[in-house]
Amino acid sequence: MTELIDEVLSKDIDTKEKFTVSDIEMKSFLAAGKVNEPTNVALEFIHQLGLPTPRKKPASKFIIIREYMRLKRLLKNKTAEDIANLPHLDDKRQEMGQRMNELLGICIFHVEPTMLPLIVFQMVTTSLKYGLNSSSCPAFAALGMLLCGPFGKTHEGLEMAKAAELILERPGMTSSASNTVFATQSCCYHWASPLQDTIAPLLEGYQIGLEIGDTDRACWCLSSRSYHIYFVGRPLESVQKELEATIPVMSQLKQDDTKVKMVNLITAVKKLRGIDAESDEKILDSMLATEASADNTALFALVTLMKLEVFVFYKEWRETIDLVRKAGNVRLFVAPFFASVRYTFLEALTYVKAAQSASRWKKRQMKKCALQTIKLIKGWAKNGNVNVVHYLYILDAELAVLHGKNEGRRELQGRNYHIK
Repeated sequence: MTELIDEVLSKDIDTKEKFTVSDIEMKSFLAAGKVNEPTNVALEFIHQLGLPTPRKKPASKFIIIREYMRLKRLLKNKTAEDIANLPHLDDKRQEMGQRMNELLGICIFHVEPTMLPLIVFQMVTTSLKYGLNSSSCPAFAALGMLLCGPFGKTHEGLEMAKAAELILERPGMTSSASNTVFATQSCCYHWASPLQDTIAPLLEGYQIGLEIGDTDRACWCLSSRSYHIYFVGRPLESVQKELEATIPVMSQLKQDDTKVKMVNLITAVKKLRGIDAESDEKILDSMLATEASADNTALFALVTLMKLEVFVFYKEWRETIDLVRKAGNVRLFVAPFFASVRYTFLEALTYVKAAQSASRWKKRQMKKCALQTIKLIKGWAKNGNVNVVHYLYILDAELAVLHGKNEGRRELQGRNYHIK
């Protein structure tokens, strides 16, 4: 199929036909689980359109902040309602660019996450200057995702998520429904509302995706919902049963990439339940090695998280600290998702436990790492994240042990039990 597409693109055809072929080519690569190839296709086509095209390389913090300040000036404190009332996009060139950037955003998150903000800023800029189309819904949802997560501007991010939902209500926007639900419910609302509140909307996003034929985003919603069910503390047996019903659906819809994420989760759940534990540990180790070598950063982060869950549950603290130190900055690859919050809590707990059993300079080093990580969680709580309050109680209790204050630990643990 690739050879046929290349042959068509080599011919002298108009831009609209090239767009259609390039769109098909990108979707075929994505369906095969490839992300580098469609990234190159999108960048090349956007360049041919004569539109601003980012270079395929890591984006520095300076460039990201500079582009964000430009976008902020363009937004001029617009409310969600102001944005949703912008005119419709009727420039075909810009419309094709928006669609390519939308697909590019999906790929680039796995290839070079630091480029994602630049693509999102460009899509929102185009919407503000030229008008709204179906790609504007995920664009503003993605801006909300960035503001709520990495930028730490929860209120502004939620306003952009609301704008995305209001745009979705306009005629002709249905094709982006499942994608918008995924972005807002998986990446925005958990920063300020109970994680439990996202579970029903994500199921609705899955159902809408199936109805409109967007099976990719439908399965993203279903996968995100499954992880949220685990994170909110549903009984493991219930989680396993749901996953056993979900994974065959992924196979039937040929969503192999998303299916792997579900296999990662069910493997960890079975390990936590003590079912075929030795075999499941080998599967997690194999997945971790495979994704590290394949540069699938998002999946690598999820596998690392679930392996960390298992180590912490079984109090294998030596293995836990080794995994945390080797994994690197996992948060970067799942920054907008609740998985980053959960990982940060387990990372902080790991450092505190390591400090408790260490001595002298090693103890000071581990304690410093713990306090730096806890500072992140406290920042989220200050910004209104209700999902981290009980995490802080647990960490405060463990810090009390580190400082030799067992009475304080019992008091803090009591508070934690009260929350539950």
